[in-house]
Amino acid sequence: MALKYPNKRKRTGYWKRYERASIKDYLLVWNTILLLINEKEIPFCKAKSGRKPKLTKKECVAISVMYVYFDIDFRELEYLTALLTGKHLDHTNCVRWFGKLTLPYVDQLVFAVHQRILMEVSSQGDYIADASTLTCDRLVAREQLGEMVFEHVTWKMHLLVMYLWHVGLISVVSIFATPGNASESPILRQRLLQKERLIEGRKCHADKGFFGKKNIAKCKRVGLQANIVPKEQEYSDGYLKRYIRRDYDNEARKKNRGLIEGVFGGFETETDMKIRCRKPHHRDLAVALFGVKQNIRTYLRAIALMIFDYFAPTPAF
Repeated sequence: MALKYPNKRKRTGYWKRYERASIKDYLLVWNTILLLINEKEIPFCKAKSGRKPKLTKKECVAISVMYVYFDIDFRELEYLTALLTGKHLDHTNCVRWFGKLTLPYVDQLVFAVHQRILMEVSSQGDYIADASTLTCDRLVAREQLGEMVFEHVTWKMHLLVMYLWHVGLISVVSIFATPGNASESPILRQRLLQKERLIEGRKCHADKGFFGKKNIAKCKRVGLQANIVPKEQEYSDGYLKRYIRRDYDNEARKKNRGLIEGVFGGFETETDMKIRCRKPHHRDLAVALFGVKQNIRTYLRAIALMIFDYFAPTPAF
């Protein structure tokens, strides 16, 4: 029987092991990134003519991940690259290689790390969907009450994560980025719920913003049990009334839905939910690489926790 609040009670020594993951160790993170990258899937090809690039394709992807992972600027990345590889790469070339990445590739890299976590750690858990807004460092003019005002450009991060019960950690399954005014509900159906990435029979928790027939039906088509919080209103639609009466599990929602906020909270603590990129394409990449960052941390922490040895047994209640 599952814990009333999953993984709330842990054995003595849990947090000591948790902190030993060394998630801020530059060399450890660099080597882990290189281990997890599959060179054949990298979307860009090196030119056959001209000067030979100083870095390998895997190193080019790795420096892009390090840029987001440690929340540094490209001038700092220039010196970090020299320390890690022994090769000097100007910061303008760091920007160029970063821009060569694509959003689908980064999303696939997120899933590749997630698969590694499932194989080496645990595959028991439910899915949770949510979205959060980030602020860019660029201003845009907007008319308000007859006056021109300036406000920061916003971007939105859309996440589908899996809470791993046995280790008490969160792994990102899919991630997508859009401008800040985009609705999260269509993104869940069109981008995040990909059948080949999901384990059938698990619950998919989401808040009221995702409630609707289309999202519930999509969850069923991909083999998941939709557990989306209904809005507080009366429904005449028979499909929605049956879902609320028979399928919606409010107790499961209480135990799981809020766990994804830990991911957003971690990003907010480190970056204040801000990104520095000027180009929309670079903003997409920076947001998506947050998912890679989260999964690498989950992987390192799970390994440091010695998998199952430091968790409390499941109590009866």
